[in-house]
Amino acid sequence: MNLKVNLVPYFFPFVKKLNYNSSSFKIIKAFFIAFLILNSIFISFYPNLALQILSPFLSIWGFVLLLRSDGKGYFYTGFFLGILLFYWISFSSIYFNLAWIIPFEILGIGLFYAILFRLIYMLKFDFLRLSAVFALSFLHPLGFDWLNWGILTVYGSFDASYKGIICIFLIAYFYYEKYISRYYKIAIILFLFFLGTQYEDKQVHKLNLDYKLVNTNISQDQKLLAQKAGEYSDDIINEVFKAITQGKELIILPEAAFNFDLKTYFGGFYYEFLKELSKQITIIVGAQSEEDKKFYNSTYIFSNNEVFTMHKHYLVPFGEEMPFFKDFFRQYLLQGFSDFSRGEPLNQYELNGQIITNALCYEATKEELYKHSKIIIALSNNAWFEPSSEPILQGLLIKFYASKYGVTVYHATNGGGSAVIEPKKSLFKKYILDNIPTFYKEIKDNNKSLIDGNLSLDENESLDENLSLELNQSKTEANESL
Repeated sequence: MNLKVNLVPYFFPFVKKLNYNSSSFKIIKAFFIAFLILNSIFISFYPNLALQILSPFLSIWGFVLLLRSDGKGYFYTGFFLGILLFYWISFSSIYFNLAWIIPFEILGIGLFYAILFRLIYMLKFDFLRLSAVFALSFLHPLGFDWLNWGILTVYGSFDASYKGIICIFLIAYFYYEKYISRYYKIAIILFLFFLGTQYEDKQVHKLNLDYKLVNTNISQDQKLLAQKAGEYSDDIINEVFKAITQGKELIILPEAAFNFDLKTYFGGFYYEFLKELSKQITIIVGAQSEEDKKFYNSTYIFSNNEVFTMHKHYLVPFGEEMPFFKDFFRQYLLQGFSDFSRGEPLNQYELNGQIITNALCYEATKEELYKHSKIIIALSNNAWFEPSSEPILQGLLIKFYASKYGVTVYHATNGGGSAVIEPKKSLFKKYILDNIPTFYKEIKDNNKSLIDGNLSLDENESLDENLSLELNQSKTEANESL
């Protein structure tokens, strides 16, 4: 008799009514798959060690369910994955008086990735399909490289590198594979898990100055008001005074903290004032600049009454530069929009004997900078996209590259949260390897106590024997004298 009981319909009666072949069910399942794959973004809102350890395995489950899907499943999964990753891109349209275009942007983003995933399904073999999904990480439309599977390794035990990413994908594939025996499958998955695990910590490089990392929360619509520029600039000056009072040697302020050209706006007052304050503290701040009739998004470094300016090289498509159809966009959509010019690809400066790499917002997620750096000071203005998951995704990308290359990032932001982002710590080392010496020490101490106890017991027995011999000798001498 078959006594198998399915309790799911009992506790969830609506499941009985679901048609597993219906489009509605496939759409719901696709959303669930996309959510599982990208779970690291959403658990970042509620940090929890247990969830973080579980995070890469939830992504693996998502890939397994994707492999089990049909063509429509791939299409819908790509649609939701694109939207969950990049819906926030459209939010900046509000500040160009284009709020009406937001739904079309979100729909366009979703359809772009939906079509990509549907094309991937056309590959004949499941291994090729999963390989193509992995390869999406190398597809950078207009230089935009924020679809990076490295974010799957930021949490959990996997190494934050391509080795860790590849092991995650291979575990998903071999778990799904139907033509391998159970025991071989377990052996392969365990091998891949231990191969992809991070065992050592990268060296952490730290600033050798006493610093203050400033976080501001000024909405973008307020930052763009010319009449508010003086008020917010005074707030920034007050932050500098506070840092001086606290005895700090360095203050790091966000991108566009002064949302104008420091040298010319207000007659250059703030430029000269910061220059004077730099005799007491080094000031790193974001603002605009103009040189040779070219406009730049820049970082200013004020130190010892001297000023160094570094210009942003990696510009945001449609936000800081128009990649194509410039005349059309300027005439019909973005009237008055002017492109920023590009600075040098790699901007570095010396701070108290340390070489620092400069990064402005989007640049902080560019892998090329990390290859030549030990310490990065990054300034961001995330108010363009608030409220959204953009600051979370940016932080995960920075954490991945910081962990991969052993770089420490000092990140000052407007919107989101300022933070010092260090290379990922190995969970295996922290909870297992580091506890082995303690474990052996406890065993050693216990053994020592046991040996000492035995020695004491032997000494007592020897003492008793000596006393017995002395007593017997005394008795013998007394009998002889009698």
